[in-house]
Amino acid sequence: MSKPTESARRRRTQAERSALSDRKLTEAAMHLMVRYGIQGTTVHAVGEKAGYSRGLATHRFGSKAGLFAKVLQVASVDWLERVQAAVGSRVGAEALCAATDAADRFFRERPDEVRAMYLLWFLSIDPSADYKSNLANVHNAQRRDASQWIRAGQDAGVVDPSLDPDRVAEQYVASMAGIAYQWLANPAMPISLMFRQLKDDLGVRLGRGIAAPGKVSGKPPGRTAGKAAPPVRAAAARSGATARRYR
Repeated sequence: MSKPTESARRRRTQAERSALSDRKLTEAAMHLMVRYGIQGTTVHAVGEKAGYSRGLATHRFGSKAGLFAKVLQVASVDWLERVQAAVGSRVGAEALCAATDAADRFFRERPDEVRAMYLLWFLSIDPSADYKSNLANVHNAQRRDASQWIRAGQDAGVVDPSLDPDRVAEQYVASMAGIAYQWLANPAMPISLMFRQLKDDLGVRLGRGIAAPGKVSGKPPGRTAGKAAPPVRAAAARSGATARRYR
């Protein structure tokens, strides 16, 4: 029998054990929220689902509201990191199309996480809700990012200079939210085709001959081609700080 390796013999540190239990608890919470809803998800059930004692989730998060805040933080950071990695230094239509591709992948790869995130966002509209995220801040941040990408595209000469970046950003964020809402209500909706159509529309709307990658004919979304322009937000690389805007 082979001897265990040094790494296998090494015991996890307290910080590593805490991080592992946090991840299992948030994953369990997302699963229960999607299956039983906000009201049907209890802190004790989350602890049991994660394979721990009933009291661990209460000890770790304090309350149901604390648990939901953690779930939304994890989902928001994941989403932001995906967008930042996809957009990089792109601007204009290329940046918006890259962010749209990131959303498409997020929805397909992490559907429970997406549903849990939107459940918590929608919950903030209910005046009687115990836990409320600041959904207005989320939308403000999304519109601000989109507007900055469009302005940078205008500066680079790849976006129609007559367009109002703020108005285009508002319509883009509203379109993304509408697509997400339709998919949440009916998972059979062809969400990838809807995102591709949005990208095609962006290419036409922003002008200057920018073609969106991945046509509606069925071509899968690919890496956006073109010369990259300077980054429009240096702070975007720090997802931890940026994530606060999305809670």
